[in-house]
Amino acid sequence: MFDIEDDASRREKCFTTVAQLPAWVDSKQIPSTRSPFSTIRNHSFAHTVEAILPAEAYESVQAALDARIANPEYARVFMAPSALLEHEFFNAYIKAGNILMISEGRSGSDTVFMLKNGTLQIELGREVFERTGLSGKPCRSGGRKHGKERYLVELNLRLPSMLHGKQGFERIVWAFKNVLNQSLAWLFCDLEESTPNQKKDKKPIHKLQPQWLDCAPFRIERRRVLTPQLQGNVLSDSTAEDEIQEKCGSLAEWIAMVQLQSPRVSADDEVDPYLCRYSVPDHEPAQPSDLVCLKWHGLISSNWAIQLFHTLL
Repeated sequence: MFDIEDDASRREKCFTTVAQLPAWVDSKQIPSTRSPFSTIRNHSFAHTVEAILPAEAYESVQAALDARIANPEYARVFMAPSALLEHEFFNAYIKAGNILMISEGRSGSDTVFMLKNGTLQIELGREVFERTGLSGKPCRSGGRKHGKERYLVELNLRLPSMLHGKQGFERIVWAFKNVLNQSLAWLFCDLEESTPNQKKDKKPIHKLQPQWLDCAPFRIERRRVLTPQLQGNVLSDSTAEDEIQEKCGSLAEWIAMVQLQSPRVSADDEVDPYLCRYSVPDHEPAQPSDLVCLKWHGLISSNWAIQLFHTLL
């Protein structure tokens, strides 16, 4: 009812990928550079993955989901950054393996660590950055527009020069022991773990006494939801930008309403239009249908999200 705009709303963007879904994809050779698989892979991790399916479609894929897709699993551990460089952990998980780790802290104010694809990213303030002696570059933060108060350090720990005894590596060891030496809570995910529930007693992570967490899906059933006709909304490279924005925006809004379990998308909703002017996209007459929403919440890697998408596809 009110036309409210501010600087934050103008900076918000919704990125949309328009692509033709392949008719069949080999599970052993999932494309890495083709949309939409590349779009999913570009996000190393997510905290929530949700799938919205018609009830009849869910019934047809439920058995395949239970058989092929194991629940995402990750661990919470408490450790100092120097533990990453200890010989056993460093060789097993960084040099030879592939893990995803995120430390506690708020980006823009705290010192935050993130390890992915063997590269450790450290976001830290100017004072701490200068004391570490590490090389980095300034990054934008919530401070002044042109202020360089935050820095980003990127360390590729898989380089041949990243070995104990090498001068550059020992500089990192010194910084972790003398400056970045505070114990932090981390989330840990082994991307090469083939069987999520197998015993890990003999692995280096076991020495840190991890708390293993299982991302069991939440299932929500929605009855008589007004659903737009998605088959007719075909977009291509030749579609006008205004039309793409209108169709994608209205579809994204409808998806958000379903995720929020809003009664406004129910076929039985009788809200006064003076109180709410929302209506389901009506490019084609919307028909009531039953939906099933599956939601996984936790540290979820892009590898797992691609496997889920491939199974549904």
